[in-house]
Amino acid sequence: SPGFSLKCIKDKKVPIGVTVVIAALLLTIIALDVFCLFPAKKCPSCPSCSSPVLLSCLENGIRYREKCFYFVEDEADWNRSQISCLSLGAHLATIDTQEELHFLLRYGSSLHYWIGLHREGSGPWKWSNGSLFSNRFEVRGKGQCAYIDADGISSDWCSQMKYSVCSHPQKHPSRIQKS
Repeated sequence: SPGFSLKCIKDKKVPIGVTVVIAALLLTIIALDVFCLFPAKKCPSCPSCSSPVLLSCLENGIRYREKCFYFVEDEADWNRSQISCLSLGAHLATIDTQEELHFLLRYGSSLHYWIGLHREGSGPWKWSNGSLFSNRFEVRGKGQCAYIDADGISSDWCSQMKYSVCSHPQKHPSRIQKS
């Protein structure tokens, strides 16, 4: 046909070649990005995508079973005590068993230590992690925030100044103390 020539095809070779190179680069970039998003497939230039790691007991922590406890002897209200615990990588202590309660009472028998149990008004008791309290222990008093004392668990107004006990799960439970 009179309007067709090889010259037109030769002129199209450079743009087609550039398009192929750009497409290959884009596919390479997308592939690297996808591999870096999945922790099982790490590439050397990508930052490590690690899952949350449970902490080991710090030097001043006390190991008991699979938890680490910190007795903080700086008086603070309940909210500031929680902030203090967060600075240790912990929360105000949760008490899961009667054995844990007895363990804590042995260490903090003569002082008052905030724990992670609180409530709004006369509502149900909740732990600072949001889970409901199982009523496994008696909580004495009519306050909104709970603490341990020589007799067990009591409650007081959250604005009162007390020591605190913090806890977090251990990464490597070692030298487990028995009750």
